[in-house]
Amino acid sequence: MILADTSIVVEFLRTRRPRLQSLVVSNSAAICGPTRTEILHATRDAKHRQQLIKALGLFQQISVPDSLWDEAGDNLAALRAAGVTVSLADVLIATVAISHNLELWTRDQDFTLVQKVLPALRLFHEPP
Repeated sequence: MILADTSIVVEFLRTRRPRLQSLVVSNSAAICGPTRTEILHATRDAKHRQQLIKALGLFQQISVPDSLWDEAGDNLAALRAAGVTVSLADVLIATVAISHNLELWTRDQDFTLVQKVLPALRLFHEPP
């Protein structure tokens, strides 16, 4: 299983490329609450919302337990102390990946900066 961030899900929804779909299925790609929230934020109307929810159903869902909020706060503080500014959603996604020992699949370069401060974050590298 790998954890997909919002950049992957957006591309998945927009392009429907067979290779991307294959990677989602073969790697048992999952998402967590912050990614789901960011995707649903783009809802245009009720019909579009239902389409997004159906597409999100192709991903496994990982919950964010209450205990993870403190860890996310600590990670956010460590990043701030290192001069790295990223969104709360990205820190939550990275924290979920770290806590579940999952590789994070992303196209967002901010996570490379996050990884320098939080070396336990493992990034998924797509096969050629």
